[in-house]
Amino acid sequence: MRNRLTKKFDLNIEKVLEDWEVFHAIREVVANALDEQILSQTKDIQVFQDANGDWHIRDFGRGLRYDHLTQNENEEKLKNPQLIGKFGVGLKDALATFDRRNVKVLIKSKFGDITLGKSEKHNFEDILTLHAYLSEPTEANIVGTDFILKGCTKADVDKAKDLFLKFAGEQSLEETQYGEVLQKKSNNARIYLNGVEAVEKVLKTS
Repeated sequence: MRNRLTKKFDLNIEKVLEDWEVFHAIREVVANALDEQILSQTKDIQVFQDANGDWHIRDFGRGLRYDHLTQNENEEKLKNPQLIGKFGVGLKDALATFDRRNVKVLIKSKFGDITLGKSEKHNFEDILTLHAYLSEPTEANIVGTDFILKGCTKADVDKAKDLFLKFAGEQSLEETQYGEVLQKKSNNARIYLNGVEAVEKVLKTS
């Protein structure tokens, strides 16, 4: 039996970044999970595929609430220089990209289950925008947030994970006051900012 819908939250999105692919959206979800791991000082996040073929991005923090989907400055994140995200923009862009690319989303936390759908904008019936549908939690005792994706591929997930130092398999040679020196893996030089790739440059060989 389907959970009772308790709230419908307008994400105020009509158009999305057309150049964003699925892996860009996954990158934002992973970044949020890693930030929550740091803020809540909990165990490592998990990225895995279940028996049904759905992909999970799971953290063990405080749990996502629907008001986290608003777009504003996050004071908690702004005060922590180690974090990736600072503003509440990336997650909304990710959700819009998933919708545009036909990837189904289910977000589970102790605060409720969240899915996506199109609904009329309040008092403007001729305008459809993307909404988050909040239902009672199917797992009331769940720890953290389980972000479940149906319809993305392993290639999408691998491409997103490869943008993070944590998953890229780069070996650190030493630490300096400016950051870590990484062992060269190929002709591509990567610069990571707070653990996520900021620049990749192809080096010329003689």
